[in-house]
Amino acid sequence: MEMLRKICFHHWHGGSMWWRKELSIASTQARLEKGTQETCAAQEQVYTSTLNIPQYTTLNDNSDKTGTFSCRIQYPDPSRDIKASASLTVRFAVRVTEVGLQQNNQNITDILTVTSAELVTLTCITGTSRPDPTIDWYTGSQKRGSGPSLTIAFSNMDHNEAIYCQAYNIDHSKPVSSAKPRLFVQVRVTEVVLQQNSQNITYILTVTSAEPVTLTCITGTSRPDPTIDWYTGSQKRGSGPSLTIAFSNMDHNETIYCQAYNIDPSNPVSSAKPILFVQAAPKILDFSQEYKGYVGQYLMIQFDFRSNMKENLTVTAQHSSSSGSITQGLIRPTLPEDLGNSPLVQPPDFKATLVISITGKSDFGQYVIKVYNSIGSDSKSIGIIEQITPEKPIHFHTTNVQEKQLSLTWQSGYQRGNNQTFIVEISLDNITWNNVSQVSAGNRDGWFTTVIEDLFPGSEYYFRLYAYNIHGRGDFADVQLAIRTLKDVSASAGVGVGGAVGVGGAAGIGLGGIVFGLIGAIIAFTIRRQLNEKT
Repeated sequence: MEMLRKICFHHWHGGSMWWRKELSIASTQARLEKGTQETCAAQEQVYTSTLNIPQYTTLNDNSDKTGTFSCRIQYPDPSRDIKASASLTVRFAVRVTEVGLQQNNQNITDILTVTSAELVTLTCITGTSRPDPTIDWYTGSQKRGSGPSLTIAFSNMDHNEAIYCQAYNIDHSKPVSSAKPRLFVQVRVTEVVLQQNSQNITYILTVTSAEPVTLTCITGTSRPDPTIDWYTGSQKRGSGPSLTIAFSNMDHNETIYCQAYNIDPSNPVSSAKPILFVQAAPKILDFSQEYKGYVGQYLMIQFDFRSNMKENLTVTAQHSSSSGSITQGLIRPTLPEDLGNSPLVQPPDFKATLVISITGKSDFGQYVIKVYNSIGSDSKSIGIIEQITPEKPIHFHTTNVQEKQLSLTWQSGYQRGNNQTFIVEISLDNITWNNVSQVSAGNRDGWFTTVIEDLFPGSEYYFRLYAYNIHGRGDFADVQLAIRTLKDVSASAGVGVGGAVGVGGAAGIGLGGIVFGLIGAIIAFTIRRQLNEKT
């Protein structure tokens, strides 16, 4: 308590001394304690009286006032009264009456949205008050700090708590509170887990083709609720906390995962990305629907198929008129060298070879080729018909290439015991073909050679080969040749071109043309395959 003391001097006896106050603004009523009245003793020369004013005295309008205070010694004879006056400005206290909560200069009254673990700064505004107030910060009943501002990172535990500040400056037992908005604490998605039947899936997810499965994406605590998308590889397959889907064999070896976000769509969080192992029935790829054979032959049926299950694979061939079946002789995985420059988008997984023994005419006819595993099967029908025309020649190649001639060599196919004749055709553009050699082989098997003469030096020629008998012509040899003759080292005039045929025989065929005079010699040829080409 501050004390305002005035000392009065008096040399007369028998008087009394008292204080009174006069405010310069009469209409304002100050709550001031009255001074005490004391009686002066006759022997005293100095008289003292004290006026006590409470430290936190307030006025109704919270403004500064100038107070004039007078001390008066009063005698029975009023003409003898002694007065002393003192004038001073008294600064009266201003109580805190209003408190506001702000963020970025904006008043917050209902909901304050923040992100977990991210710092925010709040300000407590109190308006005019004297002396400066004490300010405390609270979430619920928990004190979080003091001062006119609060920088804090809220956590998920603060969600739905009231955030507010309290201020006081005269009576600490009567603090004034700001509005009490509720905290909405956003919690980012930080962890995503892929589950099936409440089990976490991290490495391999085994499913069965065409059978629906349900997967669940678990994100843990996050606010607001996250957006969840599902993917296999880069293909979106659905949205939502769960995915019910029937995978196909095309999904085999793809990654399966979910992504979740709830605050920043540009930064989704992914689950683990297990590999899909899709158990599926095998799928036979397209292959020839007709095969030719002859009695006494072991006919080899080869085809490709897909199957991501490498165990328990079985391949069979069953004749339409027989209850028995022929089990596969060989299944092997597809190797890179098997594919070559194949344009297949999805290469086969396996190659299968079935060996069918043709012991009599009853073995010809329709067969059902079947591939199956524990999931299912696939089948194709093929026909095996009796080979009556010569089989196509094999091992067709060239030897002894010169400037104007070359030799062609091959091995006969099976000729069914009939006389057969080999025909060599030649082309300059691989479009228009002409017979250039004819070799009669009778009914014997073995190797055959023909010499093609009178060619142009440094020119490219195409050759193909087939055989025929009394039943008709057979297929072309699998190999079609493209051969360039050597260049002549000396220029010469154009000459006619003839061909030599057979073993020990020759027949000339005029081709016409020009001779190129160049230096040097080059042997260049490529082998081009032409499977089952028909004329």
